[in-house]
Amino acid sequence: MSTEDAPSAFHELGLPDADELVAKSRLLRFVAEEIRRRGLTQKEAGDLLSLDQPNVSALMNEKLSRFSVQKLMRLVGRLGYKVSIHVEGSGVAFDVPYPEAA
Repeated sequence: MSTEDAPSAFHELGLPDADELVAKSRLLRFVAEEIRRRGLTQKEAGDLLSLDQPNVSALMNEKLSRFSVQKLMRLVGRLGYKVSIHVEGSGVAFDVPYPEAA
């Protein structure tokens, strides 16, 4: 069982929006870690991501409530990554590009 298959704390708490919270958490953590990896200041990160300083601070402090999944996908795109939505099940699997993130 990979960590992606393990139940999240959100699921263990029985939160009705646990799946969305997991997605937001993974995306937010990715963006924050990429900012740290690049050694960006909050000002530089804000300029790159088109965010004001309070939102960069919220991002770096992993304030999930401040960001939607869609917003976080756009931020991943602004960091230069391609974003797509993967659909799988019942013998079907396909990716849908998320052009707003590019």
